[in-house]
This record gives sequence, C-alpha cells and structure tokens, in this order.
Amino acid sequence: MPRKIKVLWGICSAIILLGFVVLSYQSTIDRAREAALRQEALVKQEEARKQEERKEGLASFNPIKEIRELNALGKYKEAIELADIAATARPDLAIVQLWWGISLVKSGNKEEALEKFVRAAELDPTDSKTFVYWGLDLSMLGRFDEAIQKYAKAVELEPGNSNAFAYWGAALSQMKQYPAAVEKLEKALNLNPFNADAHDGLVQTLTHQGEYDAAWQAVARARRANITLAEETLQPLAQARPEPAK
Repeated sequence: MPRKIKVLWGICSAIILLGFVVLSYQSTIDRAREAALRQEALVKQEEARKQEERKEGLASFNPIKEIRELNALGKYKEAIELADIAATARPDLAIVQLWWGISLVKSGNKEEALEKFVRAAELDPTDSKTFVYWGLDLSMLGRFDEAIQKYAKAVELEPGNSNAFAYWGAALSQMKQYPAAVEKLEKALNLNPFNADAHDGLVQTLTHQGEYDAAWQAVARARRANITLAEETLQPLAQARPEPAK
C-alpha cells in the first residue's frame, strides 16, 4: 500500500475513533443530565408527598385546638412551635396566624406578634377577632391611638362585639379621655351585661374621673351580675371613698 494511502487511512481511522469518543462522551453527558433531571423530579415528588402528608396530618387533628390548650396550660413556647409548623403547612389560614400572634403575646413577644396579626388581617380582613387582639397587643405596647383604630375596625365588622367596645373604652381611659371611655364601656355592658373586663374598666374609669358615687354604683352593678372585680380595681376606690353603708 502506498505511503500516502497509509497516512490517509490512518488519519481517517483517527477521525472515526475520535468521533466515536466524542459521541460516547456526549452520550455519557446526556445520560448524566437525564439522570439529574430524573433525580430532581423525584426530589420534587417526594417534597410534594411530604407536603401532602403534613396537610393530611393537620386535617387529622385540630392545630388551633392544640394551640389553645397549650396556651391554657401556660406552654407558650410549645404553642408557638406548633403554630409555626401549622403555618408552614397551611400558609393560607388566617386563624393560624392569629393564634400564632396570641401565643407570642402571652409569651411576652409583643412586637413580634404584631406581624402575625398583620398577616392574619391580610389573609382574612373580615374577622373581627383579629382586630380585637391586634388592638390589645398595641395597647400593651402603649400605642393606644393605633389600638383604638383596630377596635373601631372590629366594631365596624361586628357591631355587637362587646369585647371590642370594652377594650376601646379601656384604651380611652388610659388616654384620660374619661367621658368617651365611659360611653364605650357602657356600650360593652349593654351588649353583654356579664363582660367582666367592661365592669372592671367602668369602675376604674369612674374612679379616675372622681365620680366615686357612680363608681360604687358600678361596683354594685357588677356584683348583681356575679362579677368579681379585681382588687386593684376596688382598692383605689375604697381609699378615695369608703363603700357607702347599705
């Protein structure tokens, strides 16, 4: 075989071999890519399955009931952790955000709780309870003007909400707007004669206002409703004016 032909044959063979190598390498890359895509799909499927399990798990028990019970037992840390889990599984539920906020308030994390009430109101702007608890949190932080806005919103949504009027009156009393406070507290009691917070708030407000006779009449009214007033409510009144003889 002539030398030129041998060289050409060698070059062709090398090209063919290189082609096989390149095709083999490309095939390996394609298989690796397909394997990676399959693995990614499997991971997504597994995550979706776990998410469904979490949702099914929440459906099999009532997380709000559990959170309430934990709060009642003073186990605020556990209540917060459960609310976090429930919110991860169901980020669309306003009531989970609401009780997460309540649990944070009870644990002393009042500032952190605010964002939960904000989120709850975003998810369900029609629930008056969210605005009542949001207002309470703001009142505890001394932000009474903002709190009153939330109570007013709660009353707009639910005109018969006795607690909203009671806390509204208490906030006004803290701001020394006593006549307006008495008006709201009386409204709360008209809606619910057994509202202990409204009775307490009314006696305190009348005492601060110097209306001692009216305050003792409010005490008698609370007693007729079988409401036990707080000692810190009665003591300042008794010191300012002893209880009238019956």
